[in-house]
Amino acid sequence: MSQPTPPPSDPQQGTPQPGAFGFPAAPVPAPAPAARPTNFAGGVLAAFAVAVFGSILYGIIANAIDREIGYAAVGLGFLVGLAASKVGGRSVWLFVWAAVFSMAGTYFGQLVAVALALSDMTGAPSVTDIFTSHFGVLNDAWSEVLSAMRYVFIALGAVGAYAGAKKANG
Repeated sequence: MSQPTPPPSDPQQGTPQPGAFGFPAAPVPAPAPAARPTNFAGGVLAAFAVAVFGSILYGIIANAIDREIGYAAVGLGFLVGLAASKVGGRSVWLFVWAAVFSMAGTYFGQLVAVALALSDMTGAPSVTDIFTSHFGVLNDAWSEVLSAMRYVFIALGAVGAYAGAKKANG
């Protein structure tokens, strides 16, 4: 009887080793990819920058349509969470900062909307002047039109931040 011939071997990989009872050995799994390093400070700064610019846009949109939209608050939070996680990596504390910045950004966006409305009604020189010189009046005006929905919008910002962070770390 003749012996079975071994399969041809690739000189770069060496001779294949038979497994148990002469069957081919199971392939060796590839090593797991290295974990992406976290850039915590970069993630926090990215979240802050997106929150500031997003809140200004949020206030402009809310003033232009003369109402607030929950989707805008969720969108602001989503972008903040996405930016924090894309830049900073996977960290629970980055999500916490993103949630805080998105809630603060939603509040600041509401203040921008009120400041724009006050500027139109009173003829104030600029929105910046209202923020710097008359912040107490601005906050009082925000409190006068306060409803439970404003708090819901602020909370929706945190929900959006969670969704954005989850999407980035998918």
